[in-house]
Amino acid sequence: VSGFGTIASATADTEKYRFRADRSQEASAKKDGLAFKPLSLIGLQLDYSFTQELDFVGQFVYREQDNQDLDSITQMAFFRYNLNRNWQIRAGRSAADIFQFSDTRDIGISYPWVKVPTEVYGVLPTRSFDGFDISYSRPFNNFNFSIKAISGQAESDFTSNAYRPIRFENLIGVGIELDSFDWSFSIKHTVTDAANNNLDSAAILPLVQQLQPIWPGAIGFAQQLSIEDAEIEYSSIYAQRYMGSYHLSGELSHIDSTSLGLRHSLNGFINLSYLNGEHTYYVLYSFADTDPYYLEQEKPDFPLLPQTRELALFVEEIANSLGHNQSTISVGWRWDLAEQLAFKVQVERTDISARGAGLRADRGLVVNSTEKVAHSLFFALSFSF
Repeated sequence: VSGFGTIASATADTEKYRFRADRSQEASAKKDGLAFKPLSLIGLQLDYSFTQELDFVGQFVYREQDNQDLDSITQMAFFRYNLNRNWQIRAGRSAADIFQFSDTRDIGISYPWVKVPTEVYGVLPTRSFDGFDISYSRPFNNFNFSIKAISGQAESDFTSNAYRPIRFENLIGVGIELDSFDWSFSIKHTVTDAANNNLDSAAILPLVQQLQPIWPGAIGFAQQLSIEDAEIEYSSIYAQRYMGSYHLSGELSHIDSTSLGLRHSLNGFINLSYLNGEHTYYVLYSFADTDPYYLEQEKPDFPLLPQTRELALFVEEIANSLGHNQSTISVGWRWDLAEQLAFKVQVERTDISARGAGLRADRGLVVNSTEKVAHSLFFALSFSF
């Protein structure tokens, strides 16, 4: 039995563009106040070995999210079987190995920052998938090689006005990793199908289809806008290198799909840390880049009539709400008070582009967001036991 947790506060200097850890959260940090819900959590892990080859792992995390029940807090619950020293099979609920920190994104003691970069990990709230994976690892002279394939299904909650998560089916992924004492490199690629729309899309798409009598392209456009049955691809590359007291790391990810509701997005971060005994100082740059969608430019034949202008606004909202366009520069300090206890401070400046505020807890429509600079301050105490 082991565990981990984070007690963290967050505040921002803007009432409109409030900080939140990822797209599934409603709780956020606003101006002139401290918010503990976005980043605070507690986790419990159970490991039980039946034999030398077979064991069970369960991980349960309580944090801010719309739905709180046994299923939602169960992050992992899988059986692991070691076929031999090279091959391993897991079946059950495992971490969705889509990005580098998929396994450890909630374990704050394992990385220097207060939180994993929002521009990469806040876009996709998916933490787990139900299915199986098989991995092969082999040591070489100067490094270790491993490859893992996953298959299953998952879900993500992208809305906080009502709990209706998007289900991902036929999830298939592969990851390759090379690591040595002072460097590592990994590349991952995942393909999946969205099984349903979120609540907002499900309400707007039938209204678009009803324009067919006055716009022949209405039904086809609604199908393009729908996330349901869309094929989605996630790719990421991660590298890190230790150079004496310095640590350089970075990740670049690409998201794309066959739906206009989840368009091409390039996301990434680069971090430089300086380690001095019990203290780590770091500077982190992260970004999310998706081109804004303007209906009049993309569909000039859309019938913009007095009675359809409100519908056009919501169409643009659907096309832009999962597209994010912002960049953040962060500086921070981590102090390791003990082997299993770390205090962290992080301040960041976020530059938000027009129609790119989907990662923030904007109280209005994303399409009405304008260019803005937001500052956030975080204090955290991360621990394990």
